Amino acid sequence: MARGTWILGGVMLGLAVAAGFPPPAHANPSLWRIEETIEDKGTGQLTLVVQPDPKAVGDSAMVLTPTAVENYLRAHPGLGDLRRAVCRSEDGRDLLATELSRSRRVEPAVDGERAEMAVGPSLAEPPPGVTLDPSAPLKRAEPEPVKVAAVLQAAEELIGTPLAWGADPAEGFCDPATFVAAVYRRALGYRLPPTLDGLWEGTGVSVPVWDVRPGDLVLLDRGELVGIYLGADEIAACDPSAGEVVRLNVGPGSGLTARIADVRRLF
Repeated sequence: MARGTWILGGVMLGLAVAAGFPPPAHANPSLWRIEETIEDKGTGQLTLVVQPDPKAVGDSAMVLTPTAVENYLRAHPGLGDLRRAVCRSEDGRDLLATELSRSRRVEPAVDGERAEMAVGPSLAEPPPGVTLDPSAPLKRAEPEPVKVAAVLQAAEELIGTPLAWGADPAEGFCDPATFVAAVYRRALGYRLPPTLDGLWEGTGVSVPVWDVRPGDLVLLDRGELVGIYLGADEIAACDPSAGEVVRLNVGPGSGLTARIADVRRLF
């Protein structure tokens, strides 16, 4: 996480956050570095102090858009009570103000109906929370093993892609949500929400953790991180602590098993 400063009720706390606003024209994508985060819980406002930096990397890097703000805040749950973000330059110019939705989906109970669906017939096309890209190849009509292979290949090809909040992998960067969205669009022509809130609140069908299959979405910590299950207890995810897309072990003894909040099936 970027180094910055929180101001909360006059108490200084070490932490940093991100936001989004109109990109400058000199970089592709236009990256900004998070310098400071100022929180005012009295007004529910977060002020993000940033500066242009085409070499920014990892959790301090972002493309300045509302999507970047939303994904950064969603991935940093300590910021969950804030309702408004203001993006500000170091010289005090306000670059963007955006209202934030902090709704939270209730964690699913894995009941008999979901368990039956998990081992039953294939899901409808398109699955919940997904639209179809008419220009994409028709792999989504292929047998399940072909679709699994397409999703895993697309995920593996993005391993090592650096983190920048709000970025699209087509620009050489991604964040946890845009990584997942890019994989499914490339592999199956699925258009997924590009935000962590959108993935958490309405994408895919919840299935039991014990039935996780390659290609499923694995959501950790109530959706603050999402990855694609590769098999053998591994997911591919754009991990803020690593600053890039990595393979993470989520099996017993990894420390991540207990953090799995939901598994979603998309095909």
